Amino acid sequence: MGIDKQLSLSEISDNIRGNVSVHNDTPQNHNGELIEGTTALKPMGFGDILDATFSLYRKHFSLFLGLVAFCVLAELAYHLLVDFSEFFFDRSPLLGIATVLITVTFSIIGIGGIVIGSGATYLGKNITIHSALQRTMDRFWQLLGCFLLWVLVVTVLTITIIGIPFAIYFSVCWGLFPGTIMFEKHIISTALKRSSELVKGMWWRMFGMFLAILLLSTMVHATIEISIGFILVVTNLVSEVDFIDILEWGLPGLSFESSTPLFYTISIVIHLVVYAVSYAIWIIGITLLYFNQRIRKEGFDIEMQIPRSDTDENDLG
Repeated sequence: MGIDKQLSLSEISDNIRGNVSVHNDTPQNHNGELIEGTTALKPMGFGDILDATFSLYRKHFSLFLGLVAFCVLAELAYHLLVDFSEFFFDRSPLLGIATVLITVTFSIIGIGGIVIGSGATYLGKNITIHSALQRTMDRFWQLLGCFLLWVLVVTVLTITIIGIPFAIYFSVCWGLFPGTIMFEKHIISTALKRSSELVKGMWWRMFGMFLAILLLSTMVHATIEISIGFILVVTNLVSEVDFIDILEWGLPGLSFESSTPLFYTISIVIHLVVYAVSYAIWIIGITLLYFNQRIRKEGFDIEMQIPRSDTDENDLG
């Protein structure tokens, strides 16, 4: 199929390691609490993927909230870097470079952890925040390298203007790389090739699903943040802020342009809280897309039905 090693269910399960256990009867969540069944492994349409995404997020909210904390710290560093860029790069360039490194590092750790957590809970396994982060650190450099290469190629093609169609094409073809990196342990080049293989023949379908998941996640964030902003305005809890400012605030990456340090702090805190609640949605969705493509193209769901006596007693790994 173009890749030397296609991982089976058992091998992918073995790659979700670190205090991850398999359940024979009633599944449990990461806190050891009983839950009402697991997600059925079957080919899913877009509606099914959305339903499974929110179902996993709701059932394992504390797990994903703990993992997204790293992304929240990265978002905080990003806002400080952008809003006080003159200080960071003109007066203290070393601090600016350190902030950039913190932003990228924490983002990768958070994304990797959420991918591992999504995969484990989707397969009905019990996983802790610690074990998800441990697995992420095992693949940190590969995930970082793949992410940077993806960003570099897409960005370079985009800024050429005429390369925008190619940027969109490769962003979709390589969009499943978090799954191929974290679950199949490929090297960077092979992980991107593997992602392309899973997307092949279904590019337009995958493009629509990627776009819809990203838009949905953005809309959830914007809706919550704008609603809070409107409440602040109509209750006169803020001054020198109008409805246009609120709408701009709801856009990802933007802050209030306020001269009041107290209100700037309040707005950042609100933004980070909403970010923590909404950010994991798109990562869970893309992880489920990875498994859905494996089910559609490789019969991953059929492998799940094959009994494995060795997993009854052994920890995965």
